[in-house]
Amino acid sequence: MVNRISVLCGALVCLCLVGPLLPASVLADGGMIPIASFAVYEPGQKAIIGWNGTQEVLILSTDVYADSDTTALRIIPLPSEPQRIEQGDFQSFIRVADLIRERFGHRSSLFACGMGKEGGVDGVDIVFHEKIGSHDIWVARTSDATEFIEWAEDFLAQNQIQYQISSPRLESLAGDYIAEGIEFFVFDLVELSPDQNSVEPILYQFQSDTLYYPIRISSIVPGYTRMSLFLLTPAPLDLGQLAEGLAQLVVSEDRPERINIQVALADDEPIQCKLNKQEIESIDQRVASLFGQDAWLTAVEGAPYGQDIPTASLKADLKLTQAFLGSAEKPIPARLVWLWVVLFLAAAGLAWFFYLRWKRASQLRMEMAHREVIEARMKQRQKDEKEDDL
Repeated sequence: MVNRISVLCGALVCLCLVGPLLPASVLADGGMIPIASFAVYEPGQKAIIGWNGTQEVLILSTDVYADSDTTALRIIPLPSEPQRIEQGDFQSFIRVADLIRERFGHRSSLFACGMGKEGGVDGVDIVFHEKIGSHDIWVARTSDATEFIEWAEDFLAQNQIQYQISSPRLESLAGDYIAEGIEFFVFDLVELSPDQNSVEPILYQFQSDTLYYPIRISSIVPGYTRMSLFLLTPAPLDLGQLAEGLAQLVVSEDRPERINIQVALADDEPIQCKLNKQEIESIDQRVASLFGQDAWLTAVEGAPYGQDIPTASLKADLKLTQAFLGSAEKPIPARLVWLWVVLFLAAAGLAWFFYLRWKRASQLRMEMAHREVIEARMKQRQKDEKEDDL
């Protein structure tokens, strides 16, 4: 069987530190748009998502590079205004890989601009702007898709970036997000170069009554993507419900059974385990602040069969409510239950076998004792008859 955990952990470390080497086919994720006539390559997206039921911390990392010095624009919808936007750490992803390796061994396929004028058109408010490493991050709030697109084009023009983004797909998608109550959009201008590896992770913290990860926004750019998501929750996610929810994120008419997002597996065992406070803190202190003494880690992977997901097939965002949380005690794996059933039946069968042997032996002993009594009585009767004859 393939060493799936080994590949996962190695991929996470390599994607974070070494950088990708892909053929010249564009891979897109997270709404990343190349805004010049250069090729932008994105092997995949990785995210650590901590959620305690009301607050979420999202550490987002993208493996991306270009064939020349350029800038790319990532658009990220969020369900509420970010309370914190800070630089993350590649070590968070390496630590997650180490924790999975410690729990599951080597058994999985997972392992991996200028200052514009703050303002804009009516209907769009800039609630955040800061330069963080190679990221120039703006957060806009809007309730009108048309005004949002107008502001975005003006935003790029002010940054001396000529790119037409008012495609019907983007405007339609922005309208859908706004209709769902998602009015905050992150604009992340990322400086890229041929020598650059993964761009620095960015940490977002915001209020949310669901565990939220934007996936559908990636569909605005034609191409392919893959993803590794590491979900941290106060109780284990119900794997059955989670599998049903993940199946709704990707719709593919060609090969729906091969192109999907699913719970990552180590052999046939889902990658889900309990982490203590120290282990969570070793990933990130800001994530650990969401939880008490422990949390549950669940790994989710996109393109689990090594086949990249067409961005056009991404139809929904990941949204997990409290109903997806199961018992704090990890459910017993089905194969372990069946093993116990087989052992019980074997023990019961063996006990029945010995009981029948004991019962038969007891019957034989009783029959022999009965015959001995009869024989003794017959001998005594014969002896008595002889004495009477004399």
